[in-house]
Amino acid sequence: MRLPAIAAAGLPLLVALVACRSEKAPSDDKAPSDDEAVAEPAPSASPKAASGTPPAAPPVVVFAAASMKELLTEIAGDWEMATGRHVRFQFEASSTLARQIAEGAPADVFVTAAPEWLDKLKPIERYDWLSNRLVCVVRKETADFDLERIESLALANEQVPAGKYAKAALAHLGIVPPERTIYGSNVRDVLSKVSQGGAAAGVVYATDAAVDPGVRIAYTFPAESHPRILYSVGVLSENGRTFAAILRGRDSLATAIKFGFVELK
Repeated sequence: MRLPAIAAAGLPLLVALVACRSEKAPSDDKAPSDDEAVAEPAPSASPKAASGTPPAAPPVVVFAAASMKELLTEIAGDWEMATGRHVRFQFEASSTLARQIAEGAPADVFVTAAPEWLDKLKPIERYDWLSNRLVCVVRKETADFDLERIESLALANEQVPAGKYAKAALAHLGIVPPERTIYGSNVRDVLSKVSQGGAAAGVVYATDAAVDPGVRIAYTFPAESHPRILYSVGVLSENGRTFAAILRGRDSLATAIKFGFVELK
């Protein structure tokens, strides 16, 4: 069939227009320009990078005689500032702490007021550290004092080192404790019984008397009247080695002397 002349003449133009539109149409496969490029997602952080700094060292758990509270708290504060590590304390009578450790209480360092309490614990390291003075305290307003005629007396239990030293000192001087003798669970308990009026006098360490403004030292027992007061340090785990080591340093000893403890010679 033959097309009309006009239609035949327009056919080439139509084909050209279609071809032109096809050239201008964007292709689905066209690569994006630099501005249009889609950024690839950042690779996920590796477990090591995500974790950041290594985990902090565990705190050092220190069991210590009640009479060491102020001293060890100050030393630990300085050490924490310098190292970023933390110390957790348990203060009680040395006999009580030794029993708790023997029964499984977690402790890294044990500071005892009597070295024999370390014997059964088998520390991985131990050393003798400080000494103290044994004194009799009365309330600050007490004017007259006679140890041989005191009406009431507070002592630590005999299982407690301070109680053992007090019993020996009184026996050495030939003094029989009065009928009204009150026993405390630790040396700070004895101190509070005196300062709060529960007993007329009490036998404590000189360093304990120094921290209670409500009492005064009425008598200092001669050193030869009782076994030597000896604070010993036992390292019970590797986690406690560093803290136990700084207790022997000159700065720690200077702090101990400031609190009234006696350096071993």
